Amino acid sequence: MHNKKIPVAVLGATGAVGQRFVQLLSGHPWFEVVVLAASERSAGKPYKDVARWVIPGDPPDNVGDM
Repeated sequence: MHNKKIPVAVLGATGAVGQRFVQLLSGHPWFEVVVLAASERSAGKPYKDVARWVIPGDPPDNVGDM
């Protein structure tokens, strides 16, 4: 068995479903969020600046600067 986490990307990360995936994957023991993708309007901007968080709870700290 390996101890390395599986790198994952979340497409549509600024939408409600994408936010839920980000939330679930950020604390997961098997996966590591390495890429967040959204529309062209969000390109080049930190996730914390473009995601209007709509689901309960706060955005995970480890993805804010992606």
